[in-house]
Amino acid sequence: MATTNNSNSNSNEIMAESNATESNATESNATESNDAIQQIQEAQLPPIALPPIATKDMDVTFVQDVSDSMKCQRMSVVNGINEIVSDLQKRYRAPCEHSAHLRIIKFSSHDNIQVGERVPVHDVALMDPTELLCDGMTALWDAVAIAIDKMNMSSAGVPATMYVFTDGDNNDSKHHNQSDVNEMISDNKKRNPMHSILFIGSDPSTKRNANGMGLDRVHSIQHDSDNTPVAYEVCRRALGRCVSGDTQSTEFNNEDIVMSEMPCHDDNACNSPLVGYNHSQQSDDFVFDDDVPSVAPPRRAASAGGMCYYNGAMM
Repeated sequence: MATTNNSNSNSNEIMAESNATESNATESNATESNDAIQQIQEAQLPPIALPPIATKDMDVTFVQDVSDSMKCQRMSVVNGINEIVSDLQKRYRAPCEHSAHLRIIKFSSHDNIQVGERVPVHDVALMDPTELLCDGMTALWDAVAIAIDKMNMSSAGVPATMYVFTDGDNNDSKHHNQSDVNEMISDNKKRNPMHSILFIGSDPSTKRNANGMGLDRVHSIQHDSDNTPVAYEVCRRALGRCVSGDTQSTEFNNEDIVMSEMPCHDDNACNSPLVGYNHSQQSDDFVFDDDVPSVAPPRRAASAGGMCYYNGAMM
């Protein structure tokens, strides 16, 4: 009997080892099969598209309105600036031989003009909404004058782009007026022909102010306040074309202008979580020289203290 029991025990052990071997082989085959499937799937996925590597140095200055009426567009502004920064960081990736620097100037009232440092674009952290506190009036001319001075000093001889974003007209500058800014821009063009100044606004005064500063049609856009995300997108595209060598300087093309000025009253289509207070004002009697004059009577919107609405509630 002992012999029979030993035989049965040995037989069970052999069967167990055989089953374990088959199980390990099955698991190994399954792992190899999964790896093969993953490799095939990865091979079929399109490669992650990266923008072209930059072909020139670039200094970028944001002159950002943070007056009280910008509260409703805060998230759109933060997302827009972050997308431009992220795009620049990709374009100046290794092995790019060129460099980009960025400066952000935030302004509202004449005593609230915050001038950031000029820093390498790869050292720029993405902006958080808490960094964009909106309050006060609109010292537009004082802020632009400071920005031009900074650009002349830190970016002399270097390709540079300045974006001026606002949703209003000047109402609180104490040291400069539009004529001063016009002269400074004209002088800057002579001293630094590689510099571009672009004016982006959602107020009916935008075209008049652009003309008054001496900026032509390809250096300014007037967008609907609900269309702010698109305005930042066309700015990103214009800058991308310049740093990749498609254009000599940063400027808007006709597609940019048409896209930015299309009225947008659908919150989902605009892709913006916050809705502007000014979305019905699209036409303007102040026009560029090459525009067809509007027959509408003159209208001017408040540049600060406007009513903002979020989900139907006043902010």
